[in-house]
Amino acid sequence: MHTLTAADPQPAAASCRPHPHHSLKEDQPVVAPRKLRLTSREDIVVAVPYLLGFHPQDSLVCVVLDNQRIRFVARLDLPQPPEVHQLSAPAAQTAAMISRYGSAAILVGYGPADRVEPAAEVLTAALLAAAVDVLEVLRVDEGHYWCLCGDPDCADGVAYDPSASIVPAEAVYLGIAPLPDRAALEQLITPVTGPERDRMRAASDTALRRLTDMLSGISSVGGQPSTPEHVARSGIAAVRQAYESAARGETLSDDDVAWLAAVLMVPQVRDHAWIACDGSDEQRRLWIDVTRRATPGTSAAPACLLAITAYLAGDGALANIAVDRSLRADPDYHLAQLLGHALQAGVPPHLWHAATTGKTTD
Repeated sequence: MHTLTAADPQPAAASCRPHPHHSLKEDQPVVAPRKLRLTSREDIVVAVPYLLGFHPQDSLVCVVLDNQRIRFVARLDLPQPPEVHQLSAPAAQTAAMISRYGSAAILVGYGPADRVEPAAEVLTAALLAAAVDVLEVLRVDEGHYWCLCGDPDCADGVAYDPSASIVPAEAVYLGIAPLPDRAALEQLITPVTGPERDRMRAASDTALRRLTDMLSGISSVGGQPSTPEHVARSGIAAVRQAYESAARGETLSDDDVAWLAAVLMVPQVRDHAWIACDGSDEQRRLWIDVTRRATPGTSAAPACLLAITAYLAGDGALANIAVDRSLRADPDYHLAQLLGHALQAGVPPHLWHAATTGKTTD
């Protein structure tokens, strides 16, 4: 196999949404980490969890390439065999999207043959029709991989040992550690429970009363409520302090989280936080923490800011999960809706960020 090198972080395109009447689900693609080199089938199999961010199960993963460089990966839940005929339309949409960002693909299916092979055939046909070369189709299950492209050397399955590959060491050096599965990724933003939840409820009640008092006597401009200058200043100061604390590796207190989540309900404050998103690990940790600790009524903005941060970092799976969390908190949350549409349409993050904020990302 040719040597494949992960691209320098570039915006990842998003997969098409599945048709609502079948079981196929998709994670948004994620950008492969720079300097990760793959030279064999075993390297590909070992690398997928690091590229995806978690160990896939019952999944079909598409590693998208351009000029021997990994552009991004996308994951689809495997349908049950009786439903595979329903994959034609979403597979065609996904292939069309992939063709805009890559020239070739490697498919890696995780699960039993009766689920992987039919799904892989449908996506392979769609990719070829979209002029995307399919270099390999592999199936992985219980510590073995099979080549579905007719190579007799792996027709009976080839055992692989991740520790024998250089990929894990390179990934660890780059600070990448995959989670056990997608559920573990979702658990990153599971709301706090027990005494911590009770403390946050009390802190949130206090913060909301404070905000209400500050907004008393609010005036209108052009029929629309205007934010008092002192409220905007206080909220923006809270955002800046939160970002500074995150950069120092500090965790916010309950009162600080509650106040931050409250003032993010003010559009001017939320917009300041959003424009300042940079995709850094520090901001990712901040918004994960605030999303978990915010009460249901104040969690839409932090979850959306987490989605933006993940999106800018190329972590499409987390961005998708965070958008869903934001919209569960507030189905009409416009910024989350916009970001969700961008993810679905495959808008590269740097273009979306520039178009919506007037700022470019490095």
